[in-house]
Amino acid sequence: MSFCKGARSLFRLIQCELFKVFRQKKLYVCMLILTAVEISAVFQIHREAAGFTGFEPNGQSFPLIVLRNSIFFIPIMIGILAADTIAEEYRSGNLKRALLCPVSRIDLLHAKIVSLLTVVTILLIFLVLSSYIVGTLAFGWGERTVVGEIFYPSGGGARIAAQIVLLSVLPNLTFGMIVIFIALLTTNSGGSIGAALVLLAVSPLVEGIPQVKYLFIGYQMKVIPFYPLQDMAVMDLWGGLAVILAYFGVLYTGSVMMIRKKDILI
Repeated sequence: MSFCKGARSLFRLIQCELFKVFRQKKLYVCMLILTAVEISAVFQIHREAAGFTGFEPNGQSFPLIVLRNSIFFIPIMIGILAADTIAEEYRSGNLKRALLCPVSRIDLLHAKIVSLLTVVTILLIFLVLSSYIVGTLAFGWGERTVVGEIFYPSGGGARIAAQIVLLSVLPNLTFGMIVIFIALLTTNSGGSIGAALVLLAVSPLVEGIPQVKYLFIGYQMKVIPFYPLQDMAVMDLWGGLAVILAYFGVLYTGSVMMIRKKDILI
């Protein structure tokens, strides 16, 4: 009976968090920015293609190009939205008001993680669907998917794009967990976003160190999602996912400890 009551309470918290997510203007601003990035990519492709002949992308291949070139756009947006769920709510008092209700702190954290997972999935799916529309309007649908010098049959690009989206969810969710943990630690929105962005900024600096780069989340975020497009061993994929899961486990444990002892109600 207590389990059912706890499950209902968690479900209501998740509903509340999702309501707040869809009410935020920042989510829709992020979507507009992603669309602007896609339109900018169209103009850049046209400019680079001027003066020589070659294979132009089409509506089927354009989403794959956008995904590869937007590798850090999504994490930045997720970081901003994740910081709002903790630091901004702490500053505004909404986090305190939520805990004045008969809800568990851990359930509240779980609801925020589910909300973050939803945001990650929505942004990735939106990026793919909108790039299909923008790419088709700009270049036409085309007869097949072309990525570099590799050709895929019609419809093959959609399968690869779906795989990339699926493999992108966990790394981006884990990046969001970094922001949540830092936000719980500092209760500072700008500081938590800035600290997470530093991780992305130093990623290129460690990629030249083979002994370290595989353990760095920034490197795995660039590699794991694009396994379908790379000559990558399955063991490397599982190894990268294990690193991401280790990050997630440590960050989740740290977030649970922080939210339990944080003086939110003062």
